[in-house]
Amino acid sequence: MKNFTNLILKTIMVLVILFILIPIFGRGTWTQTIISGLVLVALSYLAVDMWILPKFGNVVAILADLGLGALVVWAMTSVLPQFRLTTAGIWMIAIVFAAGEWFFHLYLMATQVAGKKIENS
Repeated sequence: MKNFTNLILKTIMVLVILFILIPIFGRGTWTQTIISGLVLVALSYLAVDMWILPKFGNVVAILADLGLGALVVWAMTSVLPQFRLTTAGIWMIAIVFAAGEWFFHLYLMATQVAGKKIENS
């Protein structure tokens, strides 16, 4: 149940970021924006939130999210037809995404620590 709640929160955060920034820095349909967001959420949650964050901490996880965010958004501009962003737009989305992930990681660490305390008691 925790993973479902975490994925919902992360999906909302990512889609809000994309729906605000994509029209400013480029163009894309709603469907393309949602597809890009879901790909970013899935890869980031599995690779960064579930693997890198627990092993290496928040700073490394944020840097990984920054790189992954830029890579995924750039890849989506190559894969999806008529989905275009400027280079500045790709980096701006990645930076805002990484900033949002900082807060999300704090939430994840707080809820996982609380869950461990309850289980150990």
